[in-house]
Amino acid sequence: MSRIFGNIQQAGYIVRDIDERVGFLSEQAGIGPWFVRKDVPMQSCIYRGRPIELRLHVAMANSGALQIELIQQASSEASIYTEWLERYPDGGLLQHVAAWQEDFDGALGRALDAGWTVVQEVGSTYGPLVYMEHPRDPQTIFEIAKMGPERQAIFARVAAASEAWDGSDPIRHGLPS
Repeated sequence: MSRIFGNIQQAGYIVRDIDERVGFLSEQAGIGPWFVRKDVPMQSCIYRGRPIELRLHVAMANSGALQIELIQQASSEASIYTEWLERYPDGGLLQHVAAWQEDFDGALGRALDAGWTVVQEVGSTYGPLVYMEHPRDPQTIFEIAKMGPERQAIFARVAAASEAWDGSDPIRHGLPS
């Protein structure tokens, strides 16, 4: 466990084609089921100090206790996601790891005190989240997300669906119910 961020609970990948990646990971790696949402508007986004309009395609599945998140940006503005794809045009690399914190402000404060800087802030209906980099290694991105009851319930349902998954219905649109 990280003394600054807490438990790492998610591995996030930025992809150019979310449908292709979900298909590959469910068929060839046996990970699933995937919960896919498309054209999700993100609220109150600030990228490197500048407000942006952001829409995403997002897919989530678990492999054991680790959640895997795939993100494809659907809007055209510069963001942490377009920056990553410019840096690594072939994609397929881990972009971030995430810790989900009930004490979001405490985790953010510890990270800032340790020299991390906020690259992108997002205010979502499930609570705030930030992506952070460190000047000594800007290729290492940490996400801190506020873990409130709604986000916790969704993530618990994604994890539960993976535990008994038999390979059927690998792609499910919307959030798990």
